Amino acid sequence: MIYKILTFNYLITIGVVSWIAAQAIKSLIFIFRNKRIDFKTLSGAGGMPSAHSALVCSVAVGTAHEYGLSSPYFSFAFTLAVIVMYDAMGVRHAAGEQAKAINSIQAYLKKHRYELPEGDEYFEHMLTGLNESLGHTPTEVIAGMALGILIAVLSIIWLH
Repeated sequence: MIYKILTFNYLITIGVVSWIAAQAIKSLIFIFRNKRIDFKTLSGAGGMPSAHSALVCSVAVGTAHEYGLSSPYFSFAFTLAVIVMYDAMGVRHAAGEQAKAINSIQAYLKKHRYELPEGDEYFEHMLTGLNESLGHTPTEVIAGMALGILIAVLSIIWLH
């Protein structure tokens, strides 16, 4: 079933290939920098390049090729790509920065053995910190966008 969907719909295929390529590159960069493997980088958010940007940009370029720049399909794909990339740099990036601050506060409280107000479950039950790698810098989004466009163009050349 999944194989039929991936091979039947060209736009889904290039989107999935772009996402997988971005996650693989992200994992390789992590291994190179940290000299260890972390399987969370294969599916996690954040990092270089943005897999979300790669996916939506490859689909937008593929849609432009299949249906034309003036089609309503491309308008939708382009709008979705802009929203996803804006969100990655704005809201999700800010959420990651807030997670860093909360994790820092939590570590300080634990280190200095401060007692939390009674009934405060947010810190007491938090075994691990919040995920700090949620959003992207503009460079990470641009790299994802470039990767998605490259994969879409290569697939257009290869398939047509």
